[in-house]
Amino acid sequence: MAEDLNWAVGGEAGDGIDSTGKIFAQALSRAGRHVFTSKDFASRIRGGYTAYKIRTSVEQVQSVVDRLDILVALTQRTIDENLDELHEGSAIIYDGERSWEAEIPDEMTAVDVPLKSLAEEAGGAIMRNIVALGAACEITGFDVEYLDEALEKRFGGKGSKIVENNKAAARAGQEYVQENYDLDHLGYNIETTDNDYVLLNGNEAIGMGAIAAGCRFYAGYPITPATSIMEYLTGRIEDYGGHVVQAEDELSAINMSLGAARAGARSMTATSGAGIDLMTETFGLVATSETPLVIADVQRSGPSTGMPTKQEQGDLNMALYGGHGEVPRFVVAPTSITECFWKTVEAFNLAEKYQTPVFLVSDLAMSVTEQTFPPEAFDMDEVEIDRGKLVDEDEVDEWLDAQGHFRAHAVTDDGVSPRAIPGTTDAAHMSTGLEHDELGRRTEAEDERVHQVDKRNRKVETARDDEDWDYREFGDPDADNLIISWGSNEGALVEALDYLEEDGIDVHVISVPYIHPRPDLTEEIEAADETIVVECNATGQFADVIEHDVLTRVKRINKYTGVRFKADELADDITEKLSEEVPA
Repeated sequence: MAEDLNWAVGGEAGDGIDSTGKIFAQALSRAGRHVFTSKDFASRIRGGYTAYKIRTSVEQVQSVVDRLDILVALTQRTIDENLDELHEGSAIIYDGERSWEAEIPDEMTAVDVPLKSLAEEAGGAIMRNIVALGAACEITGFDVEYLDEALEKRFGGKGSKIVENNKAAARAGQEYVQENYDLDHLGYNIETTDNDYVLLNGNEAIGMGAIAAGCRFYAGYPITPATSIMEYLTGRIEDYGGHVVQAEDELSAINMSLGAARAGARSMTATSGAGIDLMTETFGLVATSETPLVIADVQRSGPSTGMPTKQEQGDLNMALYGGHGEVPRFVVAPTSITECFWKTVEAFNLAEKYQTPVFLVSDLAMSVTEQTFPPEAFDMDEVEIDRGKLVDEDEVDEWLDAQGHFRAHAVTDDGVSPRAIPGTTDAAHMSTGLEHDELGRRTEAEDERVHQVDKRNRKVETARDDEDWDYREFGDPDADNLIISWGSNEGALVEALDYLEEDGIDVHVISVPYIHPRPDLTEEIEAADETIVVECNATGQFADVIEHDVLTRVKRINKYTGVRFKADELADDITEKLSEEVPA
């Protein structure tokens, strides 16, 4: 494993934990270091434990691990919550002047810094977290000037005085530790490089992918953890002639997006599990009217309100089967932050090529995780736009009936009908959620019903044959042990391979980004001695799908604590599961 440093700040919601972590992550990124972040926050504006963790290395990191080297503790609970990850040699930065008396194990290095007092001297107590960052820079040998750049980006819009005060606060923390502690024995020295990295999270990547794909309308209702997609698009999509609308609820949001798509715009909406429940009413209308629409579901712990700020992958069955009647659809689940970008682009192409709803399924862990990538990971020159059977005035004639009516729902061999944007000459037509004939006129005729149902379902079968529903693989393809996952578990699995290899366990990892249609894994599972499906839910929803496909029982690793998988933890789980019998 590459040498890395693990840092965290923790306190109560409202203590500025998130902004503190982002500033340090940006500073490390600007120093040419790879970054992988993780957040733990309560479902409230103030109060309740919250933490921001950063793992950083000169090599790419894709998961958190059960290890903390530097901890900025603003409360005693921060120390208590992280005891299992602290080790001999860990440094804990705290403010001894605060009312609470820190209880720090003897084997840890306690670094008592008067954070509030130093912040007040620099211009205001609110900057105590920046003082702590300066202290962390001194402990880790990280040049505080990199912090300056991140502070300028964060506070530049508030005026030069605010920026200078924060720089002074960082230096106050650095100098205090320098003058009062000798911490050379810890041996931390953050190496910097000249590399240039992009730092972004999964929701930002989805927003960026939407703009790159030509999305020009977004409607949504604020909901954790999907809201930041709307926040990213707002102020950016307008530069490309697009619009963002904050709707009054989720049902309005999906119907606004449906209307924009009917008008010819590439359109999307995004929500989380509780919002998907409300949007379900419209799924059938999208499919029956054959409207291309991207629906992003950033999963969180459910059911009902559940745990809005915690991780889970419990919406898979909803994405696959939600809606009354039989609704043809595509379900795409990005497996990494870069894939959030590329699969969003692909989702828009699929939606228009097959005039079908596409569910883009992400989750909380990926949505809030910030990670570094080289700029070429998002090469806009590689983005391709496919609008499918979009006809213009010159092509309309071939789709008219004997009376000159446009057949918007024409029965075709591939199931895909011609699509004309409203206003196209001679292509006026109607469309309805009621069953209809080729012209969109309501019908209950048995033969028309069968023709239209078969036609709509044929789209998925056509796509199954014409598109590349592949998987991503890692490790040894010839290994006897096969691990299958979907969604955000990929990074932890990839890093778990190193731990497993150290223990002499060879593993073949298959990470599946396409849930419907999906790759046929029958041969891979039959070739393996052991197959384990890894996912963040209690019932093994993807494992059920796999077993249905291959008619073979598989082992399962399910985590539903509200916390994402960690690489070292997952390696231990895999080792233990391999020793168990396959369920009957």
